[in-house]
Amino acid sequence: MSLENIKIETTISPEWAERLNQLSLETGSSLEELVQEAIGQYLEKIKVSDNSDSVDLQYLNLQKELLTLQKKVQSLEPLLHQVTKLEVKIIGIEKIVMPKLSISPSSTCAQLLIHDNDQDEPDEILTDFLGDC
Repeated sequence: MSLENIKIETTISPEWAERLNQLSLETGSSLEELVQEAIGQYLEKIKVSDNSDSVDLQYLNLQKELLTLQKKVQSLEPLLHQVTKLEVKIIGIEKIVMPKLSISPSSTCAQLLIHDNDQDEPDEILTDFLGDC
């Protein structure tokens, strides 16, 4: 479609023609200007209505999607209970199979941790293996 204005001809009832003429006299606008403004307002109204319909449609689609997701979540709840029961069983089996590990105070590791001297210098550590020279 070109960017030039397009001329449209139409027929209207005598009542509408009289109302347009009266409005033209009251506003000082030409019949052409009144008709153009009326068409513009109608097109804007339709545009808003289309957007409104689009928003309503999107809202309905979101509601359907939400209901679908809620049904899926409800169908997963029994599985969640089963997982919880399995976790409890696994913890019980771990207690039986793997006794608690503890370090007794007399063990070699515990003694090393207790007697660790944090003030050792790196050169002392390196020269300790040389012995007396």
